[in-house]
Amino acid sequence: MVPHVYLGQYVHAVVFGAPFEPTEGFLRSLPFGLPSVVYHGATSFIPLDYDAYAQSRSLGIFEEVPRHDFQEVNAGQIVDRIAQSRSRFEARQRAKGVKAVNEEKQREAEKAAQAATE
Repeated sequence: MVPHVYLGQYVHAVVFGAPFEPTEGFLRSLPFGLPSVVYHGATSFIPLDYDAYAQSRSLGIFEEVPRHDFQEVNAGQIVDRIAQSRSRFEARQRAKGVKAVNEEKQREAEKAAQAATE
C-alpha cells in the first residue's frame, strides 16, 4: 500500500468495513497489530449520546481530525451528486440522439433536393 500524508503523518493502512464503534478486541485483532492511531472527525449527521471511540481513547490512540473543507460531506450527499450527474449525462445523451436524428433527416432532404435538380 502506498502511504498517504495526513496531518503531517503517513497513513500506512486503512481498514474498510471497520465497525462504527471499534472495540479494543477488534483493534488488537488487526493483522498488522494495534494501530498507532485511530482518526475520526466530528459527525454532525449522526448525533450520539455516547462516545463511540471510548476504547480507542482509553488506549491512547484516538485523534480527532480538525475541521476541513469537506467536514459536512457524507455518503448520502455523495450518492445524490452521483445520481444528479447521471441524470444530466442521460439528458445530454438523449439530446445528442435527437440532434443526430434531425441532422440525418436534414442530410436526406438535401440529398433528395440535389437529386431532383440533377
